[in-house]
Amino acid sequence: MKKFAGVLALALTTVIVSCHKEISPNEQTVNSNNLQTEIATQAAGTSASCSAPGGLYVSNIATPTATLNWSAVDGAAFYNVQWKSASSSTWLNAASATYGTSVNLYSLSANTTYDWRVMTYCSLTEGSAFTTAQFSTSGSTPPSGSACPGPNDVSTNGTMSGAATINLNTDVNGTIAPANDIDYYKFTMTWYGGIAVYLTNLPANYDLAVFNSSGVQIGISQNRGAKNETVSLTVNAGDYYVKVFPKGTANSATSCYTLKVLTI
Repeated sequence: MKKFAGVLALALTTVIVSCHKEISPNEQTVNSNNLQTEIATQAAGTSASCSAPGGLYVSNIATPTATLNWSAVDGAAFYNVQWKSASSSTWLNAASATYGTSVNLYSLSANTTYDWRVMTYCSLTEGSAFTTAQFSTSGSTPPSGSACPGPNDVSTNGTMSGAATINLNTDVNGTIAPANDIDYYKFTMTWYGGIAVYLTNLPANYDLAVFNSSGVQIGISQNRGAKNETVSLTVNAGDYYVKVFPKGTANSATSCYTLKVLTI
């Protein structure tokens, strides 16, 4: 009888241990990823009761920006917006969960046709089909309304304390010359919100940085070569500074860069 009790106790212990197997961190990560994938798959499912957006149109088409617009859908929780060049097979996210009915695109190329599409999410697991549209940018970058260099690129803006004040949503033309020149600009936000700072039309390898009113760097963009630079931020009301500076001895006395602080 004692022998049977011992065997029974061993069997129960084995069952308990096997039922309480400890999950390793790697297994937890895999399980979490699987759960996220399952939720994403469910969310991507379409439903006849969740209407696709209509009224698609594009405004403010320029190089390098455009604004995508669509009509609101009754019962919509949020929208997913994607875009790509017509020659590409890869869709890019413009907004994965926006509550509004418009989205700005940036870094568009001249003389290019783009596809874009938007779908409605009525809940996390109920979505509509995509509605697709197309637009094209013009053949060249529109000229800036100011001269080269513009009136904001003054002799004193080589330091933050001498930064020239610029308007939001306005092109600012400037030059980096001679070598090692640095340009500072100041702008003011009167509300909490999103901004996108763009440095385009670069004649050489220039970089971009954004600072708060205390002089603390809060954003930087340093692409290789003469590629456009972008810094996107959500900021409080207050004063901010933009720094345009060269990589090494890059400079041009005759060709201007274009700086713009866009509010989102």
